[in-house]
Amino acid sequence: MKAFSHRLFSRLSRWVCKGVFFLVCRTKIVYFGRLPTGTGYILASNHISHFDPPFLGSRFRRYVDWMTMEELFRNRASAVLMEYLCAFKVRRDGTDRTGIRTALKRLEEGRVVGVFPEGGIRAGKGSVLEGAPMWPGVSALSVLSGKPIVPSVILGTDRLYRKRNWFPVRRVAVWIGFGEYISPRSDLPKKDARELIQKSLSEAFISLKERLVLQFCLAETDLPMTPQARKREDYLP
Repeated sequence: MKAFSHRLFSRLSRWVCKGVFFLVCRTKIVYFGRLPTGTGYILASNHISHFDPPFLGSRFRRYVDWMTMEELFRNRASAVLMEYLCAFKVRRDGTDRTGIRTALKRLEEGRVVGVFPEGGIRAGKGSVLEGAPMWPGVSALSVLSGKPIVPSVILGTDRLYRKRNWFPVRRVAVWIGFGEYISPRSDLPKKDARELIQKSLSEAFISLKERLVLQFCLAETDLPMTPQARKREDYLP
């Protein structure tokens, strides 16, 4: 009964978020590759704002169970909300075995586990979109579970930090690209398989960003900026 109530609440929340973002954003979604079928898998995305999890979760084809930083579970109210949204905590330093075990269990159950391998909000040279290093746990999770990773790039949600951009008449643009899934190699030693996944995922993030830029003729100002810069920006669509 508890699991059912969590699922019901999470799916209702998904539709609420989808409706809100529909009112304030013009969203363009492109699937550049196939999604895995008949299995659980990992959704890995760049991270440019606090709005990314609900935005991606409300627009992706399947429900996503997000790996969430442990700070959100320190407050009782926030912890209950995360639990009802089917999110689970993980340490950003990658030492959390409990979080990894939870992720492995959900992948085995056929669910989609969402990960932000940057470990926090990133823009510029610190972003995976510019080739910056990422949390190695995502590749380890793929190899341990034998499940594929679907790479994703989201652009534009950082403009939602400016309060004026929440007026429906402004409707800021958001672009999302999903790439071809990356499967772990079972014929390689685990260390080599992890390194190959890490390299392939890094290249996929950069490629997806470039494909979105070309397809939608994006300008430099459309690419990720820090929340502080976006709050000062006077944006008109």
